[in-house]
Amino acid sequence: MKKLLTIILAVLTFAASAQKVETHFTESKFIKASGKTLEAEGTFKLFSADKMEMRYTKPAGDYFIIDGRTVNMNMRGKKSVVDTDKNAAIRSQRNTLMNCINGNWKQAATDNNAESSVVEKGANKIVTLSAKKAAPRGYSKIIITYRKSDNLPTEMVLEEFNGTVTTIKLSNIIKK
Repeated sequence: MKKLLTIILAVLTFAASAQKVETHFTESKFIKASGKTLEAEGTFKLFSADKMEMRYTKPAGDYFIIDGRTVNMNMRGKKSVVDTDKNAAIRSQRNTLMNCINGNWKQAATDNNAESSVVEKGANKIVTLSAKKAAPRGYSKIIITYRKSDNLPTEMVLEEFNGTVTTIKLSNIIKK
């Protein structure tokens, strides 16, 4: 009976985290090395727990798509397709991003050897993941704001060890 309940809870948790969502996003990326900030925006879609896409309208034609183990990108004219089974760095980025988007921040903290804290503020829950030690790549800190009502993210701040900070804000969220 315990095993059955565990399986049911796991399925319900997965189903809750795999909401289908479409939203507008804005992205601001501060690059410490150059001191420049890049602005972007577009449409974000979450199809399942392991499939999402960001289609940029600014800059037009850019995209970032996670489809299971494959990551497809076109960033400022540079296209690539990455099999994350063969690329550990992109696999880690994919897993972190998908776990944060799907509300599995505890798994993202574990995967990134990070401490976590949660603060409730009005209708939101703010989760902060802080790396326990520096690394050559990855995130030193991730701050995710979730709506408490449905555990959907409305903002993510990704701070890299090299000082680059990317802020993604989601608005006009439509659940499908």
